Amino acid sequence: MRFHSGYGIFVFAFSLTMAVILWVGALEHQWYSTMYGVYYFAESVWTTCATLWVLVSVLTRTGHLKAVVGKNTMHCLGLLWFAFTVFYAYIHFSQYFLQWNANIPEETFWYVKREQGSWWQIGMLILFGHFLLPFLTLLRIDAKMNPAVTVPLAIWAWLMHFCDTSFNIMPVIHPEGFVLHWLDLACLGFVGGVLATVFIRYLNAHPAFPVKDPRLGESLGVHGPHPVYDTH
Repeated sequence: MRFHSGYGIFVFAFSLTMAVILWVGALEHQWYSTMYGVYYFAESVWTTCATLWVLVSVLTRTGHLKAVVGKNTMHCLGLLWFAFTVFYAYIHFSQYFLQWNANIPEETFWYVKREQGSWWQIGMLILFGHFLLPFLTLLRIDAKMNPAVTVPLAIWAWLMHFCDTSFNIMPVIHPEGFVLHWLDLACLGFVGGVLATVFIRYLNAHPAFPVKDPRLGESLGVHGPHPVYDTH
């Protein structure tokens, strides 16, 4: 996994960027933005940080990560979440500002369409709910380590991700305003269910972190030039 994660970071960044450009940006091919791939990348990592905080917290309580996770770990995860809150807002604002400042019809029509009907309210919800609320909440040091604060905030982050994705896709189909169809929730449940099933299967099949091998009497992956990982 260490080996695959090295090049996997670049594969993830490239494939995610191409996917959002070809699947989402191409819905309105007349419009283009050089920051669109980075914008969605920041959005995805922001939601991942929120999900990661909840997963680590749950796995610590169940005992899977109790031996390696402490307050400092949760604080660092909260810091990463906070950092991408600011980074996402910076990228999104930069994209909007550049197109507003240039005032080219081939670019501005994308935002003009998203000011019609209830899409204006969705845009304001993203502005204050996607950035301002998480930013002010995660400013406090204790909030980054308090499940009573971060778990509801993570649920709110998932909702904001759904709103942001709808803001990018749905105006092509429903230019008059936001419409929630049962297929939207069905697709969300299907994809989430498949990913959760795969995650739980691999979690049960392998240790959550390098474990001690009773044959060597040492922590694997820490001592020795050739660490061995016990996957049983």
